[in-house]
Amino acid sequence: MGEADRALLAAAEAVLDARYVAGVHEVAAALRLADGRMVTGLHVEATAGRASICAESAALSAAVIAGSPVVSVVGLLRRRSGSKHLIEPCGVCAELLADHAPDATVWVADGAGFGAVGVADLLPFRRRRVDRETPQRDFTAP
Repeated sequence: MGEADRALLAAAEAVLDARYVAGVHEVAAALRLADGRMVTGLHVEATAGRASICAESAALSAAVIAGSPVVSVVGLLRRRSGSKHLIEPCGVCAELLADHAPDATVWVADGAGFGAVGVADLLPFRRRRVDRETPQRDFTAP
């Protein structure tokens, strides 16, 4: 992992260290944008499971607001024991990343270690609706 992505990992860890609550805020994500900025997101658990918001989705929303393409994604899980683990996005977040950050790199667990893969590699058999096109973003507009 290069220096820029280690900074992402540190940013996600800082969010978890500041806001971790067991069963409520257990995952943080950090995204590096093409303009060099970093945005973060925090998992927000709800009692109605599907109402929960994943850290990657929260960070992706911040990236869209920032107006710069996503270059790299890191997600970090903290267990109740205090151990922290690099994790890949869930299927829903992988779909969102494929729609809104298709050229980004995502860090994933890989056996005993970790590695970087392209967003497209997260869902190799991704289903696409014929009547929907991938949104085209004008990152120069506010």
